[in-house]
Amino acid sequence: MSIDKLLNLNLLSIEIFCQVYLKQSVIDVADHLALSQPKVSRELNALRKAFSDPLFIRQNNRLEATELAHNLYPQLLEMLKVSTQAQKYLNNIHHQREPSFTIATVPQLEINLPQTILKAAEKNNAKIDVTLCPWTKTSIEEFQNGDLDAAISFEPADRKGILSKPIIQHRGGHLIAREGHPIWHNPVIDEMINYPIVKLITMPFPANKSPLVNYAKRQGKKLEVFATVSDLGSAANTLLNSNAIIIVGVRAAVNFLQNINGLHAEILDYQQDKDILKNFSYPTTYLWLKHNQEGQVTSPQWLQQALEKFITEAHR
Repeated sequence: MSIDKLLNLNLLSIEIFCQVYLKQSVIDVADHLALSQPKVSRELNALRKAFSDPLFIRQNNRLEATELAHNLYPQLLEMLKVSTQAQKYLNNIHHQREPSFTIATVPQLEINLPQTILKAAEKNNAKIDVTLCPWTKTSIEEFQNGDLDAAISFEPADRKGILSKPIIQHRGGHLIAREGHPIWHNPVIDEMINYPIVKLITMPFPANKSPLVNYAKRQGKKLEVFATVSDLGSAANTLLNSNAIIIVGVRAAVNFLQNINGLHAEILDYQQDKDILKNFSYPTTYLWLKHNQEGQVTSPQWLQQALEKFITEAHR
């Protein structure tokens, strides 16, 4: 018998063959495997075609095995046993894997986030596999679909099953531009609006608006948006190669950018910050977590505390 014919069989057809051999009834096999009778018949017909043999012949309302079927049964049964053992082995490996935790975050708060969670896990004798992805407008749907375990956002979540916890308001923006930029001769907001700005794709303001654009409008000027970027690395590259500027409020993001060779950052004084934020509320950072029907957060307590601490310290 050609080994190729055996290798080309799928596991379902092998199991159906073995069950028909034992039960001698398509109806009984369908019930046993929770399949439809037509499905069992189709698989059986495919086997007959593959081996060019009827395999089972109906006699006295039972399906009697042909000589070839008698010869095939021990081999196919062994293949089925090996497959079952392999599946059990893979399942054991799967259960031994570290639990995964997927978190979406705005780019301003992605720096050192995985490392922070892993350190907290080690401190609490826990093992966890952390996956980081960008926060987007569709993150709330991903959350409800079970694709996310947590999120750090500048927006509250208003969906059932999500705890949306305000963690901190950040105040005091920082002006960032390349070293040697003309703005550093007189870094005041009335000079800033003479230069194009870089925006991150997730701004901590309603409708992703820029307070500096709004300020320029009040002064009768139209401020050019040089680029809208998805992450801090892209922002840095754009700033280094243009006369664009950016204002960032999250301290961890400021530290990341000003540590890049060729970039410089300065904090805005209180009055300038206040003038820019006119008609805007101070931005709030939220932590989204899953909770059950009783309102209890499903993430471990140590993990929730680690995320809250990370967000708070990232603003200082």
